[in-house]
Amino acid sequence: MITMRKSVFRDASKLSLSYIPNRIPHRELKLQQLLDYFRGVLEDRISYEHVFIVGNTGTGKTLVVKHFENAVARYRDIIPIYINSRFERSPGNIIRKMISSLDIGRVARGYSLEEVFSGFLSYLIDNKKKAVLILDDADHLFDKHKEFIYKLSRAEEASPSFINNLSLVFVVHSEDVINKLDPWTAAGLHKNIIRFEDYSYRELVDILEYRSGEAFHPECITEEAIVTAADIATAYNYNARYAIELLYKAGLIADKRREGIVKAEHVRLARRETFPAFSFDELRTLELHEKILLYSIAELLSNEDKAFVTMGEVERRYRDNCLFFHQRPVGHTWLWKMVNVLATFGLITKRLSGEGYRGKTTLIGLPSFPAEPLAKELYELIKVEASRRD
Repeated sequence: MITMRKSVFRDASKLSLSYIPNRIPHRELKLQQLLDYFRGVLEDRISYEHVFIVGNTGTGKTLVVKHFENAVARYRDIIPIYINSRFERSPGNIIRKMISSLDIGRVARGYSLEEVFSGFLSYLIDNKKKAVLILDDADHLFDKHKEFIYKLSRAEEASPSFINNLSLVFVVHSEDVINKLDPWTAAGLHKNIIRFEDYSYRELVDILEYRSGEAFHPECITEEAIVTAADIATAYNYNARYAIELLYKAGLIADKRREGIVKAEHVRLARRETFPAFSFDELRTLELHEKILLYSIAELLSNEDKAFVTMGEVERRYRDNCLFFHQRPVGHTWLWKMVNVLATFGLITKRLSGEGYRGKTTLIGLPSFPAEPLAKELYELIKVEASRRD
């Protein structure tokens, strides 16, 4: 008779990047600060507010705004709208997502984005409601869509009644995004800023103890495994997301080996396949040609003992790979836009060449992943997506 061995996990989903825990250790004060900024809106003393949340990856920004979203949802006349701008990148997609959050059905085709946005604002005014728009991972909007930021910040100009009932929360990695705006747009934003400092080692341990208590059976993880994950994460800006992912991968390794308990060595082994800057799961959010472009960069760097490849090399390999995957390549201008998108997301770096290169060219680097495993992961994703389009 075959018996199933018990997994170390009680609920592995509690370690997923999408899970929002009931508690947010060491970020309760940040949540309170955010609520305090919006106290006037929540108590109907003012119609809107703007707040920037700034911090490195893995500092708890998304957890705080998701708890804030839940808190705001308890107010009957205020509509919280959370949008991850890495998924919904264009103004059109963001506005459509805003409309879908209202109880007004689908918008008929044929309307311009300005008309749809105006309709959204009119709905708020006609129904005596306010909205709080939370744009997470919004850095690239300040690079590529400055006019959209202007429209959001000056909503009264698009409102038939010249009333602004739209509050904004921008979640970004760098305060520098504000400096990229023109003076008119910057002047329209209330620059309330909540800065998320990196966690300390002790804070990381507290967070991991809480999350592992939810995810693992009590007897199936050692304290040494938890402190090892925290210790490794201290080398990467004390990134809590990275530390949590280490524990998840360590649990998978313990299960695969049928060892029944997660130990420090499992965490050290998990480090080989867990990369701090970007999760493999997040590669799925890239568009097909962005995946092919990133695959081309990873492929070039995995085959060469070089820190950078030139833009010319990347473009040639990208076109070869499009042919291989039976896809029509984009033009040079659009390719350059994709390079900027990948750089904004922190997946690649780009810089002008210096000594040792003939003429001026753009050099592309890969700071987020080892090139070889990245190329393998992207190859599988591209193969599946490209086959659906054939």
